[in-house]
Amino acid sequence: MDYNVFLLNIQDKINQEDFFNLKLKFEQLQNKKEALSNLVFLRLQDPIKPLIMSMICGFLSLGWLAIDRFMIKDYALGILRIILSLFPCVLFLILGISYENDSNLDISEIFFGLFGIFLLLGII
Repeated sequence: MDYNVFLLNIQDKINQEDFFNLKLKFEQLQNKKEALSNLVFLRLQDPIKPLIMSMICGFLSLGWLAIDRFMIKDYALGILRIILSLFPCVLFLILGISYENDSNLDISEIFFGLFGIFLLLGII
């Protein structure tokens, strides 16, 4: 495989400036075949897909699912984002239930309202 064919295959996955820099580096390499055989096995992603998915999830109030993080295989931040998104919902639900049992309806309604807002917006 020629390095020009490889560069054409990854052209949509890197920006234009990096594309030209990579082409110059390939031209200066001594052992092009060895470097090319190693680079063929790289799994590159199109950077636009997670961005579009993040925007769609944001519009649908599903940002708390962290789908964009899981698409780029950043599992730790994805799980952390889900936990931090659900924590206020669970907290306000528990506070609302506990204050409702104490018959202090004004505060419990506030907590239930905050629970609904956080749940609806899918915070973060």
